[in-house]
Amino acid sequence: MTLILLTPFCLAASNPPEKVFVINEGAFGQANASVTVFYPESGEHISDVFSTVNNRMLGDVANDAQWINGRLFVVVSNSHKIEALDPVTYESVETILIDSEEHGGSPRSILQVAADKAYVTNLFGDNISIIDLDTGSEIGTIDVGPGPEGIARSGNYAFVALSGMGQGNEVAVIDIAADELVTRLSVGDNPIHLAEAPDGKIWSVATGNYGYDENFQYDPGLETFGEIVIIDPVTLEISDRFDTGGHPGKLVFIDEKQALLQLGGLKQIDVENLFLIDEYVLERSMYSFDIARGTHEDDPLLYVTVAPDFSSSGWVVSYDMSGEVIDSFQAGIGPGAMAFLYQQATGVEQEPAIAEELRLHQNYPNPFNPETMISFQIPASGNIRLEVYDALGRRVKSLVDGWVPEGEHTIAFNASGLAGGAYLYRLTYNGLSRTRYMLLIK
Repeated sequence: MTLILLTPFCLAASNPPEKVFVINEGAFGQANASVTVFYPESGEHISDVFSTVNNRMLGDVANDAQWINGRLFVVVSNSHKIEALDPVTYESVETILIDSEEHGGSPRSILQVAADKAYVTNLFGDNISIIDLDTGSEIGTIDVGPGPEGIARSGNYAFVALSGMGQGNEVAVIDIAADELVTRLSVGDNPIHLAEAPDGKIWSVATGNYGYDENFQYDPGLETFGEIVIIDPVTLEISDRFDTGGHPGKLVFIDEKQALLQLGGLKQIDVENLFLIDEYVLERSMYSFDIARGTHEDDPLLYVTVAPDFSSSGWVVSYDMSGEVIDSFQAGIGPGAMAFLYQQATGVEQEPAIAEELRLHQNYPNPFNPETMISFQIPASGNIRLEVYDALGRRVKSLVDGWVPEGEHTIAFNASGLAGGAYLYRLTYNGLSRTRYMLLIK
């Protein structure tokens, strides 16, 4: 196993998340999906917290997990439901059922698209469920096309990868305000994963056709290979595309210049010049991966899941960006999706009075569109940073970076150029940080 960083990262000391939630798929038909919680600071982990706390199994095949309104929404595909977990107690505070008899079901991915609304892709239903987050219920569907899996958002549109159970080659575009299909764009074969780039464009990862016919016999003439297609969210047209070779999987952006692509290990993409670098960033087998970003955008940690089979426990290994193993822990069967919970306030030891007098207030109004006010108080004059991050931990705006006199201050934040969704804003002063969340509605 080797790790090569071709473009250096500017790294501070790594600051891990407070908790790492690992969603273990389980074996198909066995209803043994589970959630493992890992505590990076102590190195401890808890297996199967869902069944322990809720006195029932999570269900059959858990595919996705996203933070929505302070809860962890876990998509359980073959049980046709979503469980909303309290991140502290691990109790299920809500179970949202997907009507499989009415429209096929098999939910795969979830995305919050408004303060009170989420979309869920239904693989077998060829549609999207519309979820009312206030009532915790499915209130409608949108027909999108064959085999919807991955989903992402940019601006006023949601983009859905139509894998067609391996035979599709389109991305559906949904008008979020109207809950209507706008168009379908032709991309590479078997699109499974979508990601929003820092510039707002949508990247579609097409894994290609594996070359098996309807009788599951391999035919090399049928095999096609990976491709990334880039969609402009304003014109709703294809702006660029490039080949990756092989059969790629998940894509995660590190910043506006670099991304990581799962392709027989991890490879680096030069985002500015649109090409895949041949050398591996991390050369090892894996089932999935993700990046935890800590309290600074420049100190990521890499988490890799390993699933030796779907009858025994898997593993999760964390690395820093120099390739050093930080930790590892045992997970459940088929560890796949991960979600990171960060501390609300971090920093070095300070005088209690100073820590108490450093205050970051909730923005007002909240939710907002497009402008809101952020107020804070510092106990003495000094240098501060006030920054806004998106839900993936990418810095999208620096509001203050410099010397500020002591006392109360209010800053206007205009988000007219940003996509709707959840954002966090962080105040850093004299080694202390304060963080709050806000919701942009468009």
